[in-house]
Amino acid sequence: MKRSLLVQAWILSGVLWANFIAQVFYYLHLYYSTQHPLPEARGALLMGLVFALFLAGSLLLILETRAGYYLMAAFLALDFLFYLWNLVNQALHGYGWFYHLAEPDPVLWTVFLIGYLNFFAAGYYLVLLLVRRREILDKGQAGAIEIEPNGGLQ
Repeated sequence: MKRSLLVQAWILSGVLWANFIAQVFYYLHLYYSTQHPLPEARGALLMGLVFALFLAGSLLLILETRAGYYLMAAFLALDFLFYLWNLVNQALHGYGWFYHLAEPDPVLWTVFLIGYLNFFAAGYYLVLLLVRRREILDKGQAGAIEIEPNGGLQ
């Protein structure tokens, strides 16, 4: 990938990483107690699966594979649509689009801000992948090992 594309990808991935880390603080701040030390299994499993999709997509995209491109695009679409649904749902129920930023608690305000940044980063990153699709996928193909018809490696 070109350097400008790589720099953008690393910055956007940093925002996505920050969002996963923020979710841990969100849980600890709102739900953790000595009577309730572990998150619900369903929520933890869903977050784990989404995180696994992000990790697999990121690592394979760094290796410039087609699977990495498609996994990352799937993750970004899922992430972006989740936050978009949240914003639309807030608006439909009479709250503002950035309602959570009125939160007076500094931990929650920070987590919500990171979530909104994640929304924009995921959308931008998805558009970036779609617009630069040919460049990314062609580069991934060029780096692949090809077997010539006579059995030799190219």
